[in-house]
Amino acid sequence: MNKLLIIAIILTGFSVSVFAQKTTGTIPKLPIDTVTKKYTYTGVVQQKGSKDTLFNRAIHWIGFYFKNSQEVTSIRDKENGKIEGIYRFKIYNTPLKDGTKVEAGVISFTFHIELKENRYRYKITDFNLKGASYLALEKWFGKNNTSPIPEMNSYITQTDQYMQDFIKSLKKGMIEAVKIKDEW
Repeated sequence: MNKLLIIAIILTGFSVSVFAQKTTGTIPKLPIDTVTKKYTYTGVVQQKGSKDTLFNRAIHWIGFYFKNSQEVTSIRDKENGKIEGIYRFKIYNTPLKDGTKVEAGVISFTFHIELKENRYRYKITDFNLKGASYLALEKWFGKNNTSPIPEMNSYITQTDQYMQDFIKSLKKGMIEAVKIKDEW
């Protein structure tokens, strides 16, 4: 009798831990603009350089980061220190058993880079799932910040990770390159 009880406890513990792995996990809370109520990543970064120098670095970074940088940017205003563009990236469903990634859709977003003497500001907003109609990411969740579709949590996590990597790359690209003397 004791053996059966021990086996039942072990199996129950195992099934609870497997269930917990599937349903738990931290879902990032995307930053929301208090005025527009849209998901918005924004920041001001102190970076040594003139407005024109920072503009040139931003354009260089855009050329490096995006495959087709001319089509991505809609505004490149050096005089006023403004760059704007729209880009998109893919999100994926849970991989198949063989590890194959299954595309779930494409997220589009707008980015703004404003440049001034010794600083720049970035703003990333207007996230939506590309489709037949505009579906803003803010509409994915109900009032309790929950979604009826479990995959949405994964999509939000992927979106946040992409944005964190995007911002990290931008900051790295805006740092002044060290010039190496070519003495020969």
